[in-house]
Amino acid sequence: MGLLNMLMGIENPLSDQDISSDMLKDSKFALISLGRAVTEVANPQLKLLILSHLLTAVKQHHQLSDLALDKDWYKPFLSPQQQVSADMRMAQNLTNG
Repeated sequence: MGLLNMLMGIENPLSDQDISSDMLKDSKFALISLGRAVTEVANPQLKLLILSHLLTAVKQHHQLSDLALDKDWYKPFLSPQQQVSADMRMAQNLTNG
């Protein structure tokens, strides 16, 4: 346990699945932001630069989501009912310690 976790009273450090989920969330936000920026910029050179970053971000997002799928950390194909059930089980595990 790290010093920061100890000071904040966090007993369990983040798991690889938690980190992966957070990275996927941040990656999605970056894709949205870059997509918006590339459609709004007027300078052609800047547009190409942002487009290049967007394409790189898409590639990296696919790599990250493929890794999460392979590790069974990310389950995008569950039905809504299955997703709610899985979330409820995870919440119960958190509250039960």
